[in-house]
Amino acid sequence: MIRPRALVSTIEPVDGGVPAMTRCITGMLEELDIEPVFAWYMPWSSHPRLSVPLHAVASGRRPGGISRRVYGDHEGHGLGAWLPELEFTHYLPRRAWRELTASCDIHLSVTGNPLCATPFARLGIPFLAWVATPWEADRVDRVRGFSRPRRLLDRALNRPVLKRLERQVLRAPRGRILALSSYTAAALEAIAGRPMDGVMPMPVNPEVFRPAPGRLVPWRIGFAGRYGDPRKQISLLLDAVARLVAAGRPVQLVLAGEQNVDLLSGRLEAMGLGERVRCHPCLAPAPLAEVLQTLDLFVIPSHQEGLCIAALEAMACGVPVVSTRCGGPEDYVIEERTGQLVAGDPVAMAAAIAAICGDRRRREALSSGALAWVREQASPTAARRTFQAHLEALTAAGTLPAARGA
Repeated sequence: MIRPRALVSTIEPVDGGVPAMTRCITGMLEELDIEPVFAWYMPWSSHPRLSVPLHAVASGRRPGGISRRVYGDHEGHGLGAWLPELEFTHYLPRRAWRELTASCDIHLSVTGNPLCATPFARLGIPFLAWVATPWEADRVDRVRGFSRPRRLLDRALNRPVLKRLERQVLRAPRGRILALSSYTAAALEAIAGRPMDGVMPMPVNPEVFRPAPGRLVPWRIGFAGRYGDPRKQISLLLDAVARLVAAGRPVQLVLAGEQNVDLLSGRLEAMGLGERVRCHPCLAPAPLAEVLQTLDLFVIPSHQEGLCIAALEAMACGVPVVSTRCGGPEDYVIEERTGQLVAGDPVAMAAAIAAICGDRRRREALSSGALAWVREQASPTAARRTFQAHLEALTAAGTLPAARGA
């Protein structure tokens, strides 16, 4: 029997939440004996020769691509685009996308926002998309950093077209949308005007992320994620730590997720926190687990999160979570069970940290609750069951040829 091929439209395989989601889907496809094939828009900023910007259209150049092995030695394709400065062109189904789509039997999108599924929606073929957050929430802070001409272009052209493409993906008659969290599902439903097809939180590997009580360091708190991203609002967490230090608390902060570990060094020295904060780069699962196991508390200062995968990994290590009310974490940060939700100000955050780290009995109760929640709600078994059910629905709709589905 010929092995089915699944085309996974995603983002460039770098660090972060979406690649973690993609690795998860890769493993589930391999278990089902389906060969994953990956495709992504290769950013103009890092590979300018692969795309054709406006000033080069008359040169005769055409968008290119590169191929390499990714996610455990699977076929991967980074594709350029026409007019990359117009963001809506990134995933339009030009010839390379159409050829890859035709070469595969199943079509999936694993993505921060819905737009990676654009090729499938535009071609009218069945697809399953696993989505972390709405499109606009995924880029609102980035737009603030645009130059004035680029902001004008965004307001006049890019944003209206991108919003229309997002609605097309979410309303595609042959598309199925799995949200990463209840927050994401509700936000996408408001855009689409229809219910999403399900929620699948990122599963946590219990063989890697597990409790190690002997490694716990009281009053050591942490966050993992791209803390240079304005959405992560890392200044809020630093201000809360500064308040705790000023109050005489023995707090330590551990951060992970930025390759430039000196990103915050100037700010930390200016705040007098140089000896209190340690920064790690983006860590592979095993070393990240070793860091998380030392934490008394995981703290999310973000103003928007589709989920925050690292927080679930911390909970699997028995670490309670304090979080702002920023979306996805509201699914699993449950008062007096797994952690505490706080307002987005340093006074409230510092008070919540002190209340948990300073009360060992409460901290242990929250630790037990966090571990139980992950085991019940974010297990690989539960995710596998959800994913396979939706994949079978695509197969029943004719995604796989009958001979291959037999």
